[in-house]
Amino acid sequence: MTPRSIPVCASALAGLLLLSACGADQEEAAPDDADHAGVDQGAAVPEGQGDGESGGAGTAAGEAEGEAQADDGAEAAGLSAPERLIIAAQEGAGRAASFGFNEMGFVSDEVAASYRELLEENSLAGEDPEAQVSPEACAQPLAAVDFSPLLLGEEAVRADYFAESFSGAGSIELATVDSEADQQRVSEHLDNVAELLASCQDTEFTLDGIDYELRIEEPTLQDQDGVSAEQAENTAAYSWERSGTDGTTYAQILFTQVDDDIIMVSFTGGEAAGSVEFTSIAEAIAAEATAALETAD
Repeated sequence: MTPRSIPVCASALAGLLLLSACGADQEEAAPDDADHAGVDQGAAVPEGQGDGESGGAGTAAGEAEGEAQADDGAEAAGLSAPERLIIAAQEGAGRAASFGFNEMGFVSDEVAASYRELLEENSLAGEDPEAQVSPEACAQPLAAVDFSPLLLGEEAVRADYFAESFSGAGSIELATVDSEADQQRVSEHLDNVAELLASCQDTEFTLDGIDYELRIEEPTLQDQDGVSAEQAENTAAYSWERSGTDGTTYAQILFTQVDDDIIMVSFTGGEAAGSVEFTSIAEAIAAEATAALETAD
């Protein structure tokens, strides 16, 4: 059976947005059935072929099955992104499958466009009088950190993946920097992340009448031997824990630039999302996508 593009609205993709009440419900982020993950149940990797949250290197069988599923999913979604980006996303999703993320699907162009619009119009990225942030100096970088490669244009791609052992979701996004304006946007994002890690690790904010406490940290990247100095300079990793009366959400993001291409690997949901284990998983996924881009070039 062939996986489909993920049948979700843009608001469902907002789970990773740090300043968004949309992502507070962890149960919605972890579907009980494969249809809500954008794949048919028959497309999942057979039992025992993924490592789940074991943190191991995964199995070749699980990775190969994941890549085959991703390939079918991209074709079914009818994506308009360049083939090289789709292939890199497929390779990244295949690597995720080796860790037990056996259900995946590509986000359709239509849903990606809606999500892009949601990000562009995110009131907190502007001047929402109802949004209160303490310390006040952290308001601007905190709002601006809600960045996605999808914002760099229509020829971007995103695939989401799910694991039965993880209460949440993972994703990989890729886009190409086509202009000075795009590069400026990427540089500003890296600067915002750096400012948050340096000066805004502990903040409080009020959104939609709900008070939140936020902790932002920088995970230690382990597998950087094959990363060039230039790519390392254009890499940002951060995790956050957001607690409020509606529960606690965890997330981890690895953002990197490879020549003119952007890769962002993310996890959001349960406590495991912020763990050292998921840092290693994110690095492995990003490395697989990076290798695919380099091969395509």
